[in-house]
Amino acid sequence: MFPTQLTGKKYIKIAIIFCAALLLTCAVFYFGLLDIWQEKLFDKFFSKKSPSQEIIIFAIDNESIAKVGQWPWQRSVFADAIEKLQSAKVIAIDVNFSEPDSQNPDSDLLLAKALQTSMPNIILPLQIDSKTKEVTQPLSLFSDYSLLGNVSITNEDGTARTIKNIDENTISFAARIAKELNPQLHIPDTMRIAYAGPQKTFLTLPMIDLLENRVPENIYQDKVAIIGATAPDLHDTFQTPFGLLSGAEIHANAAATILSQRFYQKLPSSFAFILIFLCNLLALVIVIKIKRIFWLLLSLAGTLCLITIASMAFFSYNIILPVLYLDLSFVTLSAALIILQYLTASEEKKFIYNSFKYYLSPEVINEIIADPSKLKLGGERKKVTILFSDIRGFTTISERMTPENLTKMLNEYFTVMTDIVMDNKGFVNRYIGDAIMGIWGTPLVNATQAQDACRSAVKMMQALQTLNQQWKLAGKFEEITVGLGINTGQVVVGNVGSKKRFNYDVIGDEANFAARLEGLTKSYGVKIIISESTKNEIQQYLEFTFRELDTIMVKGKKEPKTIFELLVAPLDKKIPEHFSTGQHYYKKGDFAKAIEHFSLAADYDGPSKTYLERCKEFLVHPPENWNGIYEFKNK
Repeated sequence: MFPTQLTGKKYIKIAIIFCAALLLTCAVFYFGLLDIWQEKLFDKFFSKKSPSQEIIIFAIDNESIAKVGQWPWQRSVFADAIEKLQSAKVIAIDVNFSEPDSQNPDSDLLLAKALQTSMPNIILPLQIDSKTKEVTQPLSLFSDYSLLGNVSITNEDGTARTIKNIDENTISFAARIAKELNPQLHIPDTMRIAYAGPQKTFLTLPMIDLLENRVPENIYQDKVAIIGATAPDLHDTFQTPFGLLSGAEIHANAAATILSQRFYQKLPSSFAFILIFLCNLLALVIVIKIKRIFWLLLSLAGTLCLITIASMAFFSYNIILPVLYLDLSFVTLSAALIILQYLTASEEKKFIYNSFKYYLSPEVINEIIADPSKLKLGGERKKVTILFSDIRGFTTISERMTPENLTKMLNEYFTVMTDIVMDNKGFVNRYIGDAIMGIWGTPLVNATQAQDACRSAVKMMQALQTLNQQWKLAGKFEEITVGLGINTGQVVVGNVGSKKRFNYDVIGDEANFAARLEGLTKSYGVKIIISESTKNEIQQYLEFTFRELDTIMVKGKKEPKTIFELLVAPLDKKIPEHFSTGQHYYKKGDFAKAIEHFSLAADYDGPSKTYLERCKEFLVHPPENWNGIYEFKNK
């Protein structure tokens, strides 16, 4: 996921992707490239509802055709139906009477007479060819005594969704019906039909039941009676959001839509563009804020569902949102940002590896890459081994060298020492001027951390000797000496700092004590000092040799600590003997006897020289309440 802190470069990339996705979606919307697919989606938004009770359909169905006779029927059949429907408010007959009845001319006269004498107005269909604009309408014999309504249905992709109420100076069949019921109704030029449901949602009765007087008059009294074909063989069916419906049923739904005066309204383009922008903005916020991929995908899917559900809710209130374009904008930007995130994460993993490969072992780097959450503020208590190293007299050395040569020397020195730490499972936590801080046991658990740290210390000293020889032969830099301190103990490990900048660090007395040990190497004239806890961890390994140096009390502490020298090379056999005997008398407070033994080794052994000077001082100024523990007054 995107990191909490976004760099300026990433902001630019995100801004470019945001604008590109927004412009793309707006262009697709402006040119209506997905309108057909959006219409198909709107088809799914319809839900069944109660139909208008003012409209009754008398169906020319298979049952009626079987009893009345083969289609087309004689016009006298419709004359008979008109006479039976005199108590209706309006009669709409969706049957084409554009040609005379050649087999029974008297039948046309009977229908004409029924139209002329009918109390309710009769509506007959006319049709306009969408391509040729040719008008097909009833014979004047019929049209003179009836109202005409255009039955043409718009179905661009084969689905009847809208009708034109005003077309070529004609009024639609449904609009004519509605006007008969209420002349004051507003009739939109074009409208989306608010379908109430599938077939037979409106009260639909077989035509034969009307002809045979099986329909009580109160069923159609003061209502709209629509007569139309529903038999499949008559091919007057159209695809709708609720499946196949007959032309009569479509006109019934359209008339009911006008009667309700609740028309579907599209949002103005300006509002649509604002909604597209808001959906893009929502996608941007979600992708940037949510870090875990599971919750991100779940949030995106949930938000996408909410956008669609909200569009359905608005649709139920006759407000049409550009839902497909809103979904497109949301999905497009989300996908683009996730792809950017993936590419960015890959770059960051590569950056992490390339950056930390100089400080961490490959195992540690892989753990950080696998779980970046480790790189966050906070810590945990862990047992670790800490090493501090420092170049002796570095200030004096730096004053005698040019900045360029000083930097070159340090880079060569750090490279050699860092490689040793890393090769022995260590983590170079930081460089402090000329000092190095190495840690073992974190971030990865290391059961041999003290052994690895001490092995590194010995190898560092051996490598320093080789490095000094190479510099001397090449005439590059002067010889340097280094002191190392190592301690093992419980510390708090984790990222410490501010939310904007932090470092992986260790905190605690044990870390401070490791630094003190490094400083004490100067006091005792040795190369490596380790704590008693570290000594206890390595004493079973034959590769290490060490000797007890002293029991001390460092400044600011109340508990004494025993410290040890980790030997890089074996000592002369006489030195340990004289040093050990001198320590024995030193601890007993017999400083004169101690001086005799320390004097025999002081010329060859730094710790013996330190003790010798200390004992001479104690002879002049005897310590009070001597217990063998030396207290350092300074850090």
